[in-house]
Parts: sequence; structure tokens; C-alpha cells
Amino acid sequence: MSTFPYVIINAFTRTPFGGNPAVIIALPPSSLCQPQTFSDETMIKISLAFAQPMSVFLSLSPDDSTLLDVRFYNGTHAPLICGHGMFAAVKALCTNALPSLGQLGPEVKLRMKAGTIISAYSVTESGSEEEKYEIALPATPVVTIPDLETERIASILSEAAGRNVQVEYVAKGKGKMGNYLMIVVGQDENIGDMKLHIDVLRKTSYSINIITNVTPDADQVFVSRMFAPAEGLPEDHVCGSAHTLLVPYWASRLGKKNQEEIYVRQVSPRGGELWVTWDQDKGLVRLKGHAKAFGKGDFTI
Repeated sequence: MSTFPYVIINAFTRTPFGGNPAVIIALPPSSLCQPQTFSDETMIKISLAFAQPMSVFLSLSPDDSTLLDVRFYNGTHAPLICGHGMFAAVKALCTNALPSLGQLGPEVKLRMKAGTIISAYSVTESGSEEEKYEIALPATPVVTIPDLETERIASILSEAAGRNVQVEYVAKGKGKMGNYLMIVVGQDENIGDMKLHIDVLRKTSYSINIITNVTPDADQVFVSRMFAPAEGLPEDHVCGSAHTLLVPYWASRLGKKNQEEIYVRQVSPRGGELWVTWDQDKGLVRLKGHAKAFGKGDFTI
């Protein structure tokens, strides 16, 4: 039998009951490199046992003492990348919450299953004692949905809401993010108070359904919610990957400058706050925010 340490971190929040939780699990070195010695089946079972929105498995790489291999599981679903899971992992690593993985300092390098390496950082801003964390993800261009399909999507959203919802624009992610649907609704729509029959959104045929609009609040540029019933996730509390579409779209539409930081919120019941920038030169979306440790322990299997 083996014992594994874990921590639970809430991403994109300062509070113990906000943001998006993830359980971060430390595995022995080389467990996730090729050939992988820690089985997918075991990770699925562990994820189901924890029943958290995301389980993140970390293992030091044998090639580089500053590089960690990472896998993400939400039960049986294994996304190639998870923004909030990665964000929570950075908090755990930068605060040495999992000592068996070592003290990695303010920069962390995470290698996805596909081989992509993403850098993440802890950030202490001038004049503030609060530590924030930052990850940079590839920006996702959006493709406008044809008018007939837009009408179909608008009808489904209205059915889910039980009333007519003002839909202004519908687009999907490009390339590998083509299963992401972005629905822009009118400014008068209060997304946070919107009561939806979430299962109805399965009819869109998209795995990820993002609803967003601008707000009249000058300090809060846009808000959003994300629903993925087809993936077994009725609502994602705060979705990092959704912002790879949202940030370039809104920055372009609202005339924001290259790398201009804006404050946005995901208005799910738990809620979350992010400071985001679109680095047009590097094709990256940078997500910055707080993370709150919630619990820790060990389990034996």
C-alpha cells in the first residue's frame, strides 16, 4: 500500500467558499512521464472518490527538477488542460503545500499529457501584501456562427431560461477548441441571476456552453458563466479555459490595448474574480488572481 499527500485549493477567490475547488495530489517522481507508471484507471478512481470539480495529479519529471508532469481528471473525464486546476496547482507548489514535490520558487513549469509546457507564476504586486498567481494559456480565436445556427442556439437558451433571452452574438472556438460555444447576451440580461434548466443546454451539441455580457460597472468589464452538462459538469464555478475565448473577444470588441489588464468575474453561485490580459504579440491570455487553501491530508491505497 502507498500513501499520497493532497491539498484542496479554491482557485480565483480569496474566500474558503468561493472560486473553483481542485484537489492537488502529489505522486512519486517519474510517475507520469512516458512510459506512465501510475495508471489512468487509478487516477479515475481517486478522482471519483474525492468528488471535486477537478483532480490534479503532479509528479516531478526525471528530465528537469523544475518541471512537473500533470494530469487532470473530473471523474472519468480527462481534459488535456484545465485552467483552474493548473491555477490551484501553482498555489500549492509556490507555497510548498506538498513538500514531496520540492520548493519550486515563484515560477512553475507544468507539462501536459500532449507535451505542451506551460509556465505559471506567483506574483506580489507593488504596494500590496496579497500574493496572486498567474498562468498564461494560448488565446483562442472565435468563429462566428451562421445566422440560422445562431437562431437555433438562441431558441435553446430561451428554452433553458423559460423566457425569451436577448442573444446578440454566437461564436465557437477555432480548431481544437471547436467544442466551446460562446453566447453573448444583451447588457440588460442579469447572467448571475439567470435560472437555467441546465440539461436543456445539451441540445446545443457543444460540450462547453459559455454565456457572457458586458456590465455597466466601469471596474468590471464583462461577466460570464459556463455550463457543460454533456461532460457531467452542470456548471463550472470558474473556468480558466473559457477565458481564452472571452478575453480576446471582449478586448477586441471594446478596443482594449495590447496587454491591457482588465478585471472580470465569473458569476456562478460560488463566483470568482480574475485580472486578465491578452498578449497579442505572443498569442497568449494571461489569467491572474487569488487562490485559497481549503484543506489537506493524506490517503492510502
